[in-house]
Amino acid sequence: MHLRRRAAAAPALALRLPRLDGSSWPDHRAVGRASFEVNTLYELGYREAFEPEAHAIAEAIVDEVLPSIAVDAPAADEPFLRRTFLVAAQVGAGIGIVEARTTGLGELETDRRIWGALWHALQDLPALAPPHRFIAAYLMQSGHYLARTGVAAIPLLLAGLDGEPPGSSA
Repeated sequence: MHLRRRAAAAPALALRLPRLDGSSWPDHRAVGRASFEVNTLYELGYREAFEPEAHAIAEAIVDEVLPSIAVDAPAADEPFLRRTFLVAAQVGAGIGIVEARTTGLGELETDRRIWGALWHALQDLPALAPPHRFIAAYLMQSGHYLARTGVAAIPLLLAGLDGEPPGSSA
């Protein structure tokens, strides 16, 4: 019986400042296919998302960053969108917290499997019109970013938003 050796771990990715146009998300193909590890990281991050630390990060994002983003929606849709955006930020933060605890990477590095988990989480969000999907992706990545760098990095998120419209990369 021959056992196959496990392939060497793929190199870490640089932790990038989130961009509303989605260009800071790595290509879905670059993070690899869904795997047991990716699904486990997603599940752990999802559970962590509803703990106080992730909730606090998401609240800070929704309170301090979301008002700087033009959300074009009918007033009747605003409560649903706000809740969806909050959950996106919470799940991103939860995945970031799990990454910080489990990977041993530096603060400015991120694991490809974590990006697989973030892509999985993005696909699990409710169906949204493209501009709102881009905002949700941005807020999810912002949650992940702040879980890794701390909420003191909110001014960097705000500076990065200066004049940036939602795009189509994520």
